[in-house]
Amino acid sequence: MLEDDSDCSQLLELYKNVAMKQVFSHPDVEQLELQGYRVISGLLDIYQPLLKLSLEDFSELVAQERVRRLPIASRLYQKLSTRHRLAYVEAVNKLARTAPEFALMEYYYRCRLIQDYISGMTDLYAWDEYRRLMAVE
Repeated sequence: MLEDDSDCSQLLELYKNVAMKQVFSHPDVEQLELQGYRVISGLLDIYQPLLKLSLEDFSELVAQERVRRLPIASRLYQKLSTRHRLAYVEAVNKLARTAPEFALMEYYYRCRLIQDYISGMTDLYAWDEYRRLMAVE
């Protein structure tokens, strides 16, 4: 943005320093940041079984939405929003299945599916989801 010795640049730097010292370093703000980190990390851990599935198993899950031999993965997949699941399917369908990088790109889109779902949650929804799935209610 402004990276020179102008008055505006110096004023901007002053505002940044005040914000870091007076706002973002406040114990209440730091506590919220640490709680948010734990919630997001916890949700990523919870959805990790979907990332551990083989390409074949995950493809079967996407096609059928529930696979009896994958009960936890099926339940987790069902919790993902339809919008995010459809975006994943659309992205993967654009890939050439015979391309050498297909498996890598499919996994990338699978990671994005979970990442986009979690990052789209409001703070309150993420907290509630974390508590429900961690059985701390």
